[in-house]
Amino acid sequence: MSLSTTETKLRQRSLLFGNREFIIRNNEFLLIRETSLFRRHETLIPLKALQATPTYSSSFSIKWLFNSLLALALGILFFYWADRFTLPILYIPGAVFLATTLLFVYRFFLYTTRLTIFRHATNNENYLFLWRNRPDKQKFEQFIQKLSRLILDNSGQ
Repeated sequence: MSLSTTETKLRQRSLLFGNREFIIRNNEFLLIRETSLFRRHETLIPLKALQATPTYSSSFSIKWLFNSLLALALGILFFYWADRFTLPILYIPGAVFLATTLLFVYRFFLYTTRLTIFRHATNNENYLFLWRNRPDKQKFEQFIQKLSRLILDNSGQ
């Protein structure tokens, strides 16, 4: 994170969801650059459009964890039966269940999150989502504190 007066940056990286860079420009705007495997996108948000106090959200997707464990168990079971009873046709459902396990594990990581959320100033809806503690807790907290202070300064409160 650079601490210059005109630009402050926070880079966040997630294995499944790509990279995001938050850049405070001229202490009045927040530029968000999102890059993933198939997408590049930039958004410019005026700081006065945000509420200064963030909210926090955490979720652990137990449903997708159980689904992935069940699909993994069934896949292993079918592979065991195919080998034990020499029935090569059972390798097909085993492979299907193991491929499904990958999808369920992806869903688990998609819905298991720890977020810091800034709300829109006028309609109070969740507007800006940041992955909490990325890249590390200290840099993240410094960026959030500076962003909150600049939002207060820009809103005239």
